[in-house]
Amino acid sequence: MAQTGDQDRNALIAQASEWLARLDAGRADPVAFEAWRDADPRRAAAFAEVASAWSKLDALRDAEPRERPAMTRRAWIGGGAALAAGLAGAAYLGRDQLLRARTVTGVGERRTLALPDGSSVELNTDTEVLWRFDRQHRRLWLERGEVALTIAQDALRPFELFTQQGLARLAPGQFNARLRPAGLDLIVLAGRAAITTAAGQAQAAVESATDARQALVITPARIVAAAAPEAEVQAVQAWRRGEIVFEGQKLAEAVEEYNRYLTRKLIIEDPKVGGLRLGGRFLTDNPESFLDALRTTFGLRIVSDGPSRILLKSR
Repeated sequence: MAQTGDQDRNALIAQASEWLARLDAGRADPVAFEAWRDADPRRAAAFAEVASAWSKLDALRDAEPRERPAMTRRAWIGGGAALAAGLAGAAYLGRDQLLRARTVTGVGERRTLALPDGSSVELNTDTEVLWRFDRQHRRLWLERGEVALTIAQDALRPFELFTQQGLARLAPGQFNARLRPAGLDLIVLAGRAAITTAAGQAQAAVESATDARQALVITPARIVAAAAPEAEVQAVQAWRRGEIVFEGQKLAEAVEEYNRYLTRKLIIEDPKVGGLRLGGRFLTDNPESFLDALRTTFGLRIVSDGPSRILLKSR
């Protein structure tokens, strides 16, 4: 027979699970959540326990073989009390970390995240973001990949974008942020952005529809602010439609870009082929049209090489 203490604990675990699910989906009021949590120390402890279990579930799910269906968070919440009880000894992750919701896209996947303030985040392929809103701040962490941001007006809370390269403060408007191996590209389509890094500070603004779009290119050594090339602006608009556009790029560069969306990577075997230039508009989820163009335009041979590679060979 269950003891009263066990029943109380299970009820707290169930409540904490529901709060965490709502925070993750962007449906929770942060003020109401903090009021619930702060009203009783046992609630804070239950939430810490559940959040730790949730984090562990993400790691387990990512590691599961593809042929076995991974446990979903919704299913986990249904049995949340039992799972969280089994992880009662998990380490406390810290108040700030626990309140960060996490959204991820796989390779070739896109997803739109609606934030509680009316802002939205469009995640491109292979992207991870964390976010947290409270009474003073709206904060989003870009861990990897690329996002298109539409920032809503909020006179009391600034919108802050964190990356490894630095902190960007964004005014209401539209922006695109892409992490690259060498740093961060932040394109201002409308609005104002101010970024601070170890290398210094820079600002960019697009105040009207006739203004040139601006780009902030951030590397560990410097920040460059300049008008965004039209090709980059077109590329941003294209990926949001599920397209990829090439305008005279070398084939090696085009393949590198297309591979962001493919689980079966394209490999150029002949270095001379990599220097060919091409243009066109293709769907990111349909590489066959791209491969057909390479066959017909350049006479390349497309050779399947196992489950993870497609070779591009000259005849």
